[in-house]
Amino acid sequence: MRKSDIHKKFKNLFSASILALLLVGCVDTNSTQVDNSSYESKQIDNHITDWNRSKAHVLAVLNAMPEEKLNFKPTEDVRSFSFELKHIIGSVYGMMSDALEIEPPQVDIESPSKADLAKALSDCYDWAIKSLEEYDTSKNSEIIEYFGTYKVSRERAIFKIYEHQAHHKSKAIANMRVAGAIPPAYFLFD
Repeated sequence: MRKSDIHKKFKNLFSASILALLLVGCVDTNSTQVDNSSYESKQIDNHITDWNRSKAHVLAVLNAMPEEKLNFKPTEDVRSFSFELKHIIGSVYGMMSDALEIEPPQVDIESPSKADLAKALSDCYDWAIKSLEEYDTSKNSEIIEYFGTYKVSRERAIFKIYEHQAHHKSKAIANMRVAGAIPPAYFLFD
């Protein structure tokens, strides 16, 4: 290969490299970045979908338990079926109000009938869903404290509240199986 051909190839390669750098410099980098407000909005939409599905499931669980077995406890050292569901109500109100910096409604669910418990559960899940719809996601990174021990972001707290209600719903389901009732299938997807 002649020296002039090498020089010509180098010149073409150099020109192409400069042109590529100029084009990269003109690219709108904002269009390739993640829009966090959009991500956070989608995340809240996903939470709302999950809470709606969980509401339908917990009501189906309650509906499958015979009313005369609502206070059933497999052993004395565990909570009854109804107590697990009442615990969901109280903890969702308490934990969600802390996470979202809102006031929870006052409820009385000491000795509810099955119909009263269904209404209290429905109202609780509806309140959680409405609260998430109104939540200001710009507060997601703020740190809050639970039980004087656990420091988490508001965003993380929202996940933990969902996890907590699922845990106690699962305990209620185990309890109902021991009582001889058959729980509904799990509602994993919409």
